[in-house]
Amino acid sequence: MNLYALRSLACSMTCLTLLSVSAQVHATPAEFSGRGVFHFASGQGCPLSNGHDSPNNDCNRIALDLADAKASVDPDSHQILIASGSVADKKTVIGDVLLHGSGLAADGQRVPLSLHVLLRRSGEVWKTDTYVHAPVRGTFSDIQLDPYRISVRQGGSERVLFTPEQARDVLAHPSLAARLASYFIAVRPSDAKQPSADDITIALGVGRVSKSLMRASFSSDPASASDLRQLTRDGTWTLKLQALSGQIPLWVVQRQLFVFALDNSPLLKDVRQRGFKKHDTLELGARNGVGFLRYNGVEEAFPGAAESGYAFMRDSFIGLILAWPRSADAPSTAQAAQ
Repeated sequence: MNLYALRSLACSMTCLTLLSVSAQVHATPAEFSGRGVFHFASGQGCPLSNGHDSPNNDCNRIALDLADAKASVDPDSHQILIASGSVADKKTVIGDVLLHGSGLAADGQRVPLSLHVLLRRSGEVWKTDTYVHAPVRGTFSDIQLDPYRISVRQGGSERVLFTPEQARDVLAHPSLAARLASYFIAVRPSDAKQPSADDITIALGVGRVSKSLMRASFSSDPASASDLRQLTRDGTWTLKLQALSGQIPLWVVQRQLFVFALDNSPLLKDVRQRGFKKHDTLELGARNGVGFLRYNGVEEAFPGAAESGYAFMRDSFIGLILAWPRSADAPSTAQAAQ
């Protein structure tokens, strides 16, 4: 082989190597379809991780409620596209997007923040309900969040529902999102005389016109356990949710059971069909790593307790409030979000 041929071969090998590296750097868009809960990487890390999440931090979430719903996530262009072939006659929930990030609280403490965008559709018209998950009250600055643009297929075109700029603004001012959505969630200690961050009451409204909806508590042995990933997998713990009202919307109950993988439990058949009655109590937990599910005192083995429990603490606003005081980053004076 002459010198020219050797140089040509070397050049070809170099080009192939560069193309291979380029293909690895530019990730292929992830495609999701059908009813299910799907996760993808967060460039800003995950709440409560303590180094135990996967190397790719796969904690951002897309949940699709319908069998014909589809989603595409492009991590390079930061584009999320949702589509559904169904033409709904009412405000049907198609799915949601949950993005994890963080921000600086008023005291300078960096706290986890999550943007939750619920996607509804009436006929061909899409609408969003937007929520902020925050472990403390107030406004936030220096928002860190993957700059995803959320779009949907509407007719034969794509429509942008949420921009990165809107997302950062909503996370910086959670109360604004609540006012725009015409709701106000208040969180307070269940026992005012002996307040505990492990036992909270969630109410809708303000002051005398507020309506208590649910009491939520989290206990563990030992009580001070801070590594929730290890605790939920191997330890002894209980997450307890008690309905304080029979007016929690049925679709909300059904969707929470679906998102946190509780909807296939025979024990919860009645809850799936009618929702919560006042004083109904749902408990999820484990004894030395052996999972259980308990409803109004009736218990069944539940092997999925670790994953469902950890997902609830990380991905729900109630769970994040309960989990935050256990974090090594949380100041001892942390106040519950409101």
